[in-house]
Amino acid sequence: MVRTENAAYERIVSLSPSTTEILFDLGLGCKVVGVTRFCTFPPEAKSKADVGGYIDTNYEAIALLEPDLVIILPEMEKAGKYISELDIDMLTVDNKTIKDILDSIETIARKCGAREKGDSLVGTIKTRMKRISDRTGGMARPRVMISVGRETGTGTLGAVYIAGNNTLYSEMISIAGGTNAYERTYPAYPMLSAEGIIYLDPQVIIDVVIGSDTLAPGENAVKEDWNSVSAVDAIEKGRLYVITDHYAVIPGPRFILFLERLARLIHPEIEWSPD
Repeated sequence: MVRTENAAYERIVSLSPSTTEILFDLGLGCKVVGVTRFCTFPPEAKSKADVGGYIDTNYEAIALLEPDLVIILPEMEKAGKYISELDIDMLTVDNKTIKDILDSIETIARKCGAREKGDSLVGTIKTRMKRISDRTGGMARPRVMISVGRETGTGTLGAVYIAGNNTLYSEMISIAGGTNAYERTYPAYPMLSAEGIIYLDPQVIIDVVIGSDTLAPGENAVKEDWNSVSAVDAIEKGRLYVITDHYAVIPGPRFILFLERLARLIHPEIEWSPD
């Protein structure tokens, strides 16, 4: 039977890192019994049962855990079908925009009986966002490009996937006081050559590089890849920044950490408080 708001769920399976982080932030980690292998934060999440990944979800493992709630994302249509057939309560939340993330926190909190903690978490995030927008609102808005995928440490710049103008990253660029150097909204994450990047001529480049394999050459070697586009304004003026923290690629509550860091990198001239 489908439960209502404030249900006392005791065995929850989370099928995405973002929802796993929300559950733990709401103090519900003790009720999480299964997560995907990509759910590595907080560290306690790694002690939960592994139910596979996005395209190789182990539905038998989920069934054996006997969950009373499974949380999925809208694009997980196959998972939704199987979970429905198992007659388990299911909750679908989204994470494509900041509003989606905040709505997801509130929805999960209401569904799982943690409304007060959900309201508090959302309120804190909104306060931190307002602090950023208030500080950057009257500043010049440099052109910012965020690289989200490429081969690193080769000494040259091959194809680079960047955040388009209709993405969570672009939304954060705007709040942080910049403007997306890539003005088109489609595709969401276009692939650019070195020539395309030179044409964009961003004033700030954020190179998001996640994973031990990609970081093996070291940060300096990762930066040296960009020497092949040395004529770009950001490279000429030393405004290339490498970010290796996993929160940069998880659209969950910790997006605020990336947003705050982004604001500091785009506007180093502002005297940011330690908090």
